[in-house]
Amino acid sequence: MPSTISFNSYSLQTSSIIIEKIFHTSLPDYTLSTEQLARRDKSIITSEYYIKKVITAEGHIIGTSVADLDNKIDALKQNLQGSNLNLDIGYSSGTRRYLATVRKIDIEREHYNNYWCPVIIEFLCADPFGRATSSTNHSLDAQTTSPFTLAMTMGGTTPAYPVITLTCDAITSVSAITIKNITTGDFITVTRTFLATNVLQIDCNNQTVKVGTTEVDFSGVFPSFVVGANSVEITVAGTSFSIDLDVDYTQLYL
Repeated sequence: MPSTISFNSYSLQTSSIIIEKIFHTSLPDYTLSTEQLARRDKSIITSEYYIKKVITAEGHIIGTSVADLDNKIDALKQNLQGSNLNLDIGYSSGTRRYLATVRKIDIEREHYNNYWCPVIIEFLCADPFGRATSSTNHSLDAQTTSPFTLAMTMGGTTPAYPVITLTCDAITSVSAITIKNITTGDFITVTRTFLATNVLQIDCNNQTVKVGTTEVDFSGVFPSFVVGANSVEITVAGTSFSIDLDVDYTQLYL
């Protein structure tokens, strides 16, 4: 039984709401698409995705009187409204966070004069992954030679999608910047005239490339990452420069 459970900061582990079981450690729902090879006795996998996760909590609501139990049931229903809100579950000496929506609440009262009743709450997570409650940063400052490489270890149990930020502290005649994850081989190139104080941001989750707040053209693909060791290589085409690199992400868990 987790020591802490909350939905949108509303505690589900109190003296009057007691969750005895919560099922969240199984894999998310998974879809595999296959295509049969022409004139062959086998098929190939064409796509594979985690699509959603269902988390079920089972426990009891306890009141001090029938009226008090009624009020606690009403408060529970009121506070479990809202979409894609933080469901925080104590796990592994920390907190595992899901973005959840309550899709079902079962409350069975066999005898109305009882001061307690069982409750089952079903959460739907359209985002199938658990996550850490804070982000992770890897960085290099004041890099002046090309290429330069950031060695980083990505935590979690499934790859995250970082935001890669390059801050130009000083620039002379820089015409292109390439960001590559040597580990996976993926790279993206932005070709333009870079100026001092420009900030280039590659958002691998939202798949946007911006200089400042303006989206810009690019070639290549958004770099993918693996859980464990990754090497991010930055190649700068230019005369001289000083650039800061930040890679920010939130660890994801199956």
